[in-house]
Amino acid sequence: MATESTGWTARDKLAGVGALVMLSGYFVDPIGTAVGAGMQAALAPAASFVPFSVLVFLLAGTAGLSSALLNAKLRNQERMAELRDRMTEIRDRVENARDRGDDDAVEELRAEQQELMGDWLAQMKTQFRPMVWSMLVSVPAFLYLRWVFLAPSAAVAPAALALPVVGHVAWTATIVGPLQVWLAWYVGCSVSTGIVARKIVARVG
Repeated sequence: MATESTGWTARDKLAGVGALVMLSGYFVDPIGTAVGAGMQAALAPAASFVPFSVLVFLLAGTAGLSSALLNAKLRNQERMAELRDRMTEIRDRVENARDRGDDDAVEELRAEQQELMGDWLAQMKTQFRPMVWSMLVSVPAFLYLRWVFLAPSAAVAPAALALPVVGHVAWTATIVGPLQVWLAWYVGCSVSTGIVARKIVARVG
């Protein structure tokens, strides 16, 4: 995937549009249903071979892993660190120039600071690129799971999750407030795999 240091490629923008369409599935039922049904068709072979809890883990793990990889590939952390250091340096120089009453130097540094701020804002735009691409993985997975538990008659999920010691717990059982078992399981799997993936990517990189 081609990248640009100061902006989005055409594919990034297309991915952004796709992500927005996917996100609308949370509020537009036909889109959410279409995504859920499409994901079910794609996942049906896997669902027939692995327990549903493992399938959820695989979906969450894929989301966590893709997020870690995309962040490593698309975010220019070195450039961001360089800009931060440069901004700190200029700020210190401005304060020193003020202390010695050098108004000309302050004006010059202010102009340089404004230019640097433009570079900073351009880099900040690129920080959203990995999020957009990872949403193309995580949003369909989440919409699918939500559809599964809102339309159980059309889905393949079992009624309960088997846990050690606790035993069988209904996927739709409430833990705290609106937080249900399936959502806690998905988020927990996604966060844990994401942490492991980021550590591996950091070591490899």
